[in-house]
Amino acid sequence: MIRLRTIAYRPFHAGLRAILFVGPAILLLVGLLNTASPAGWIVAGVAVAMLVVITFFSGVRIRADETSVAVSLVPFWGKRLRWSDVTSVVVEDVRPFEDFGGWGIKGTQKKHGILLSAGDTRSIRFTLIDGRRYLVAVGEGAEAAVRDLADLAPRKPGDTRFAK
Repeated sequence: MIRLRTIAYRPFHAGLRAILFVGPAILLLVGLLNTASPAGWIVAGVAVAMLVVITFFSGVRIRADETSVAVSLVPFWGKRLRWSDVTSVVVEDVRPFEDFGGWGIKGTQKKHGILLSAGDTRSIRFTLIDGRRYLVAVGEGAEAAVRDLADLAPRKPGDTRFAK
């Protein structure tokens, strides 16, 4: 089994993390106020685990190998794209709020595509054969990530997926 290699990772910005902290913080409070029962401790434990994940492991990530590329908003959502379905990989500047309505998993396939953003504007756009687009905002490392993806993707003579 081939293991996917991390090409780009961008943690969530502080503002987005603060928004994501609200739910687990409320759960933690509810759990701590009910420590007289085992359920209160369980709720508090789950809330602490959620806060740890949001603090240390959340963000946008691109991983790839010779057969596919995986785009994800860790730990919430991910999609694996086969290289044979990808028609282009380019760097693009997006305006998350103006074009998509904010950070996170935003957009629709019909208008701009799906945006996975931790708050950056510099994105990598993957366009598929059927016209679907996935934009992954990774910040200033976008150009280097596209070069790394080009090195991993299987290439045939005349392949223009990574053309500038």
